[in-house]
Amino acid sequence: MELCPACDARRPTARAFIQRHRDPDWDRKALPQLFEDWETETMYAHGWARAPQPEAPPSPPAYLRLVPRGQG
Repeated sequence: MELCPACDARRPTARAFIQRHRDPDWDRKALPQLFEDWETETMYAHGWARAPQPEAPPSPPAYLRLVPRGQG
């Protein structure tokens, strides 16, 4: 995917991404969410959809040992 100011200026998220990219004082912490929104918008424009992310399986309980490994 490529961000094109001439082609993507009509799409709301792409337009916001372009405007913020040109502004040196914008909040950099918003970049990951803005990028994800732009990516989703671009995928939708091409007929694709983002698949839901599966939840990670629960991790096994931690085994607490009184004696450090390699000793005892």
